[in-house]
Amino acid sequence: MESDSPGFAKPTRTPQACDRCRRQKLKCDRSRPCVLCTHAGHKCETSQRMTRRTRRRNTGRAQPTRLVTNKPIAPAIQAAPSTLHSIGSTAETSHGADDSNLYAGKSPKEPQSGANASAIDFARRVFNEEEAGRTLTGASIPGDTGVTTFDNSLWHLTDVELPPEDVMLALIDVYFERMQWFVMLFHEPSFRQTARRIISGNAWRRQDLSPTMAVLAVAMIGLQSVLPDQNWPGHEILRKHSIDGTRLMHGFINEIRRNLLDISVDCRIEAVQVCFLVSSYYVYHNSPSIAWTVSGMAVRSAYALDLYTKSSQYENPVVDEIRSRCWNHAIVADTFTSIIYGRPSSIDTGLVALHSIRDMDDLVLDPLLLRNEWISATGSPVTSAGFFSMKYELYDIIRHILSRLRRLQVKSESTEDDLRAVAEASQESEDQLNSWRKRVPQLFDFEYWGYDDRLQQFEQQIEGLPVRAKRQAETIILQAACLQLTYDGALIQARRPLLEQRITSACSRSVADAIHESLKVATAAALRISRIPVLRFKHHFAESFVSLQQFTAGVILCIPPTSQPFTTVAHEAKAGIMKIIHASTAFGSHNRIAKQTAQLLTDLLKVTAEREITGALRRGVGFGYQELTGRPERQTGTKPTPDNIGFPQIHDSLGISNDAPNIVSHAKAANNETAMPGRASAVSFEDSPESMFEYLDDAFGTFGESESSAFLSYRL
Repeated sequence: MESDSPGFAKPTRTPQACDRCRRQKLKCDRSRPCVLCTHAGHKCETSQRMTRRTRRRNTGRAQPTRLVTNKPIAPAIQAAPSTLHSIGSTAETSHGADDSNLYAGKSPKEPQSGANASAIDFARRVFNEEEAGRTLTGASIPGDTGVTTFDNSLWHLTDVELPPEDVMLALIDVYFERMQWFVMLFHEPSFRQTARRIISGNAWRRQDLSPTMAVLAVAMIGLQSVLPDQNWPGHEILRKHSIDGTRLMHGFINEIRRNLLDISVDCRIEAVQVCFLVSSYYVYHNSPSIAWTVSGMAVRSAYALDLYTKSSQYENPVVDEIRSRCWNHAIVADTFTSIIYGRPSSIDTGLVALHSIRDMDDLVLDPLLLRNEWISATGSPVTSAGFFSMKYELYDIIRHILSRLRRLQVKSESTEDDLRAVAEASQESEDQLNSWRKRVPQLFDFEYWGYDDRLQQFEQQIEGLPVRAKRQAETIILQAACLQLTYDGALIQARRPLLEQRITSACSRSVADAIHESLKVATAAALRISRIPVLRFKHHFAESFVSLQQFTAGVILCIPPTSQPFTTVAHEAKAGIMKIIHASTAFGSHNRIAKQTAQLLTDLLKVTAEREITGALRRGVGFGYQELTGRPERQTGTKPTPDNIGFPQIHDSLGISNDAPNIVSHAKAANNETAMPGRASAVSFEDSPESMFEYLDDAFGTFGESESSAFLSYRL
């Protein structure tokens, strides 16, 4: 070991021992990599060393982590553009091979209880590696996330030839234009620097495997988005190099699949990023079964990397932010898969939570855009961090809602107490969602943009802006629409369990009212979804997510025509279904989910129209308009009868005229009145409370069968 010279102390010096051996006080040899690092499977590095005085002064000093949510950008970044450049130039820190030990899966040095520590961590504490002069790391004992020993020889791609640099850069551009605004896993400047290093060669060291797969995954998602987009200028680049885009897509995905287990073994941040991107591709465009498995791999890798912790070990703000972004998306993705697969979630947010995100340089809005009158009027911050913060929070609420509803375990033959519990949970869930809705920043509030033709005026104003500013403006609208879609979809999820219950004659008035309220809320949410201009999402990766939301909304809109035939709300519901079908057809030529949505909803609409007519004729149609427009009065505590149970006028909550009659009216009034041409009809139920809900059961029966067949065929 070298000794410090008392005559003059240089600020740094080059040691003979490598960083790891010096840190653990092990005897290091002069060869690189040294024997101890090779055996332990760690990267062997020798860096500049601080003097003891400098080291003592910096000991224990952690760079303060300023985590903000939806606040103005950090003063240091705001005041000095050069700082942005320096942060953006840390590619090797965040993704590159030279600092790969930042992602080596080493547990952050945070206090842990014995119950939370693995067996190998407990052994390390007892054994004290540094004093013993050897390491226990070797990834051989379960619980140890250390990197296994591997050969660092050169390797190359097997299933695909890396396209020329201009092709790869064009696909990376597409990813950050059409995916990053929706799913944020990377820090764009640092990723781009790593990508340039990777695509500049055709053979790499083994330690470059994970970042190389990340670059391929990004290019693959970008290519998936633009293959059907004939207006993408990059098609000319593909033709110039005689590249078949479809074949290249298959080559990318096959190469990633070949190396998926190896990057999981490496246990670096790219394992989380790649698995999530592969899962996103499969769930929408290929095999939902594979998507489920690979998404689970991403969550496991996130746990292995301790992404759920905020540790002072990661002092670099870019590294810390990438970890936070990946962990937050892990919660979002896990919640989303729980919804669409109907299975319990894998992450327990009762023990781990979301991370606040920073206002980083890649989220900054263009100054030209900030001067726009409609954006400046929102009083919003100068970054798009607010969208991601609200999205993460919304999914966190959704996962708690799903968890609570699943714990109720309502049976097919539900008791009064069961239904009351579901009704209470649904109402409280809606309250949570409405509380979130009130806190959405105006910049990302779709209702704000839809008011008084504001969106049309905004689009005219941005026409003359540079490409970057115009693209950011369009992204803001997409993000606002995405939040609205997710919110309305969550309302339907919260209300759907009560609508799916089969009601018996013992149903009380309070439960019937809860059913009425659930149908009213779900229908209103579904109508809002049908009115969102979803064609704006065309050729963005989020278009499949939009189609899934539209499918659910379309099924809900099939209920009013069968439960309230020939009323205003029934006609609006059918018009909403038609809007969804037309939008899905526009997507359907290149989107399998949209194509199936259009087919299924077309079939459901035909069945709904038939049942609307047949049910109205079978049950009897009354045309006494004056008598049928009022809702029958009820007395508190009165046992429900066919005369005093009825669906409320759903159109009242939607701001629709009250000219449409109630679905349930007094049987005598329904049967004795004469016809009045031009008036809406009402249906009466003469037998029992069960008949009142027969239409609802039929509608959801059709929904269940269609949804099952749809997703079974979708999985094949």
